[in-house]
Amino acid sequence: MRRQPIVSTHTAKRRDFQGFCIKVESLAFWFWFFEAIEGCLTFVFFQSNPVLGTLVGYLPPAGYGFFLVSSLLIGCRLRQSEILKPMAAKLLLSLALWSGITLFWTGASPLFSAFGYWATLVLKIFIVLLLLSLENIEPVVIKCLQGFAWGSLVYALVPFLLNASTSDGRLGNEEFFHPNNIGEQMAFACLCTIYLALQSWGRSSERRPYILILLFLLFTLLRSLSKTSILSFSIAALVYVIRSKINVQRKITLVSVAGVVIAISSAALSAYLDKYLNEQQGGEALETASGRTIIWEIAWQMIQENPIWGYGYQSYRDVAPQIIALRLVHPHNEWLNIWFNLGGVGMVLGVLTYIAYAWEVRGAAQARLPQEALGLALMIFSLIRGLTEANIPDFLCYPSSLLMLMIGWMSQRNQASSSKRDSHG
Repeated sequence: MRRQPIVSTHTAKRRDFQGFCIKVESLAFWFWFFEAIEGCLTFVFFQSNPVLGTLVGYLPPAGYGFFLVSSLLIGCRLRQSEILKPMAAKLLLSLALWSGITLFWTGASPLFSAFGYWATLVLKIFIVLLLLSLENIEPVVIKCLQGFAWGSLVYALVPFLLNASTSDGRLGNEEFFHPNNIGEQMAFACLCTIYLALQSWGRSSERRPYILILLFLLFTLLRSLSKTSILSFSIAALVYVIRSKINVQRKITLVSVAGVVIAISSAALSAYLDKYLNEQQGGEALETASGRTIIWEIAWQMIQENPIWGYGYQSYRDVAPQIIALRLVHPHNEWLNIWFNLGGVGMVLGVLTYIAYAWEVRGAAQARLPQEALGLALMIFSLIRGLTEANIPDFLCYPSSLLMLMIGWMSQRNQASSSKRDSHG
């Protein structure tokens, strides 16, 4: 009679943990897939009940958070114990904490809605940290970017399949699926998909679908006719091409592909710009940056009345005067929005977060890591777009969950590279 091999409890737990680690990558993919499509759910399913649509949007991150925490409780260990070591990560968490504190005096109404948005953002950051801590960072981040790319493809298909367009011919819906939101997500997704298509690990056959996704995302970005997103993306993409470590042939391919898509979209873009400049805006609006300087002036006057503590998280839409027919939810400037809502304290934390992030980009560049170009491009896009836009309900124009993902990716690889150099020294 053959004796059965004895498997120790430690070995069994290790196998279970390894099995779970394989699932972590799948969790990362689907978390970012749902993160990408969240912005179109209300438009597709809940136009008659937008409050329910908002609540449904809370469910995926809540479910992921519960599952990951449960996994830790049943015996899984964190592999990356220093995930919060970068100063940029600490500052981002401090900014999130301060935003929550301002809920005690916020002018946002209703309060539970503002709290729900804040709690969801914090939960998403927490999930990203757990995903990066439970498995080797490189494959998890690649899966995150892949999920974001495929989810953004679904997001981009929605306005075409549902024939959603505004009165001036832009993709989307003024109330539930704004063209500027479409343009913003397409720009972030395009930058991430460039990495997957031309620079990530894997065979050419595995990267080829992302070239096709990139084409459609870029076409959707141009068709959104979001001027700020298109301009910001153009500059960020140019920096990406210059800074990236991809060979010249791939750089030429990327520029050629972009040129073809721009040529196809040029007719709609030029027609819209002509109508926008000559019919909708007129001379006075052009002299005031499409009327934004008036909004900036009013926001600045209110900031001076409460410069330190601010009016509270997400309070602008309910506290600031509405000077146009369309409801303003932010003052069309990232820094005025932060200062108005979160006060001077939030302003300082926001500036320091970007500075610390730039330091991580610099460290990645010194280590010659390929993700340095992506991290730099994402920051440039966010900063330029923030001159005339703000991100609601997030803290910065750079989405906090994506920001934390990039911080963890660049900083951990930097530490690994430093350790490797030290071991060979």
